[in-house]
Amino acid sequence: MRRIFADTSILIAGCGSKTGASRAVLTMAEIGLFKLVVSEQVMEECQRNFKKKLPAAIPIFTQIIAAIDPEIQPNPQPAESERWKTIIEAKDTPILAAAVLAKVDRLLSLNTKDFTAEVAAKSGLVIQTPAEFIGEVREIVTRGL
Repeated sequence: MRRIFADTSILIAGCGSKTGASRAVLTMAEIGLFKLVVSEQVMEECQRNFKKKLPAAIPIFTQIIAAIDPEIQPNPQPAESERWKTIIEAKDTPILAAAVLAKVDRLLSLNTKDFTAEVAAKSGLVIQTPAEFIGEVREIVTRGL
């Protein structure tokens, strides 16, 4: 089964709205089209951000996470994150390191400012926005029908 790493932005956008590509990604994970992978840091950031900015979405987040049952990767060791500092902002190195260490098929993020094509090339990851991922899935389904 394909394994797709989602950063905090995907979970917050997907739980904060009933529509949109991030919500579609979460729905696809829920029905078992792939295994959603996150890190401990992603879960902690989500909980902190929901409490601070979207407390009404906490029950939705809890319900969606329970339904998806994501694979939760441990946070990488500092040295594993440190190696990525030359290609991405320091705050994003633990996310990139966690995705690389998890050997996922994709990393999804709404943060296109930091998770660039250069970062994808140097890390060996396929990095996409939810919309790009949905477009790719749509092409695959269309060809298969």
